[in-house]
Amino acid sequence: MRIFVLLATVATLLTSCRQPETSIKVTETRRLTLHDKIYPGDFKDQPPLDWRRLPGTQFRLINFVTGKDDSVEIVMGETQGEVLGNANRWLGQFGLTPVQSLDFLGKTALLERNAYLVEGSGTYSPGMGRPPKEGYAMIGVIRDHPSNLITLKMTGPAAEVEAQREALFKYMQSFVPVEDGQIKKPGEEEETSE
Repeated sequence: MRIFVLLATVATLLTSCRQPETSIKVTETRRLTLHDKIYPGDFKDQPPLDWRRLPGTQFRLINFVTGKDDSVEIVMGETQGEVLGNANRWLGQFGLTPVQSLDFLGKTALLERNAYLVEGSGTYSPGMGRPPKEGYAMIGVIRDHPSNLITLKMTGPAAEVEAQREALFKYMQSFVPVEDGQIKKPGEEEETSE
């Protein structure tokens, strides 16, 4: 009887030590979405090689640093409100007088639409508990959008920002909208990418 109990115990232990199944059966699939890709803000970009990309945040879809000691920040995001209000908020970070009309702002283009150029220099007060920084400059772009404003802003020491001016505008021209997150109408062909 003891042998029978011993054999039963060994058999139980051996069968419970089997390798689990390693195959997976796919029962359904879906199209890739922008959440599966690395295209923040629904567009691709080509930054200059000397810009270092940092992870995005809740308010910064795109986040770069460049210049001496990474002292220049380039950020892109979406925000709510009006162009004029956001432009004046940026000017206020430099202690500059608010503008009364969009006519006082420069004009440019961003993602194939008209945008406004906001520039300032002096003592930069970034807020959020960070100390003011003297001798700073900003080049900012605000583009109106049906749902939110799209903003692109470069801040840093004035000489460093000026040295990156051309690179910023060249970077703006590199944006290409990514269309594969859009819902297709019935009858339109869907492209698949791998």
